[in-house]
Amino acid sequence: MAAMLAAVSLSCALALPGSGMGATPTGFEATAAAPDAFQVAAAPFDVADHPMVSKLVLATGSITAPREPSKKPKKHGKAPEQAQAVDENAGLGPERAQILLRSLTVPGWGQATLGLNGSAKTFMVIEAGIWGSFIAFRVQEAQRTDSYLRTAQLDAGIDLSHQDDEFRRIVGAFASSDEYNLLVVTRDAANLYLSDPNNQDLASYRAYIEEHSLKGDMTWHWSGESAFDRYSNQRKSAQKAGLRSNTALALAVANRLVSALHAARAAGKIHAAGTQQSWHLDVEPDLTQPGAFRAALSTKF
Repeated sequence: MAAMLAAVSLSCALALPGSGMGATPTGFEATAAAPDAFQVAAAPFDVADHPMVSKLVLATGSITAPREPSKKPKKHGKAPEQAQAVDENAGLGPERAQILLRSLTVPGWGQATLGLNGSAKTFMVIEAGIWGSFIAFRVQEAQRTDSYLRTAQLDAGIDLSHQDDEFRRIVGAFASSDEYNLLVVTRDAANLYLSDPNNQDLASYRAYIEEHSLKGDMTWHWSGESAFDRYSNQRKSAQKAGLRSNTALALAVANRLVSALHAARAAGKIHAAGTQQSWHLDVEPDLTQPGAFRAALSTKF
């Protein structure tokens, strides 16, 4: 700015008329000009009115002012390390897969391999209790089934050892086979062949009853109401024992899944802990000084 003002002052001084000296002005005599010249030089100068000065220069404040280099965000060495740790623990490696399969086979085996003895004992005790309950319920089901089969043979006169569960249910629902033939077989025959008053087929009605009625070794008659009730209760107890044994099997499957997930997670934590205790060297270029590098040595503990 000072250089520009000096140039303008010099041009203004050269434009003024001489002081009456006969010699030709050399240009240096402008410094001894009349006081009016100094008044012109001292006049305030508005840089914005100069045609050579652009608005961009006015906005930036200076033409030759040094520009500061743009600052880029610095990269830290911890973020790549964390990403690397996540990548290493995200997948199912061979070791973790082996631990998981062991726990799926025998709950607690994977925990014992990892040295988690407390968790291994817990899963093994639960597994032993589940299989103990399963065996107990199976034994109860067999004993109670044998009880109601014997009750039917003694008090109803029918052997149900080779009959299916549906026929056993029918024996416990009707007092005798004659009652079943009357209330079920005859009713079905009437609905099929006598339901239409204008088109009744008595021959087909009798043939259906003859074909579907219970005969021979499939007949029974309960000796009393107490035996009939006892058979029903024994059969219900056997069914409950069978359902409980199935529940024990479901619990065994759930115990294996929980044990496998726990073992896989524990293996991942142990692997991550081993990875965090290692040293990490990070080398990156220095953006503020071209050709320079920055090195950082870090560790987690």
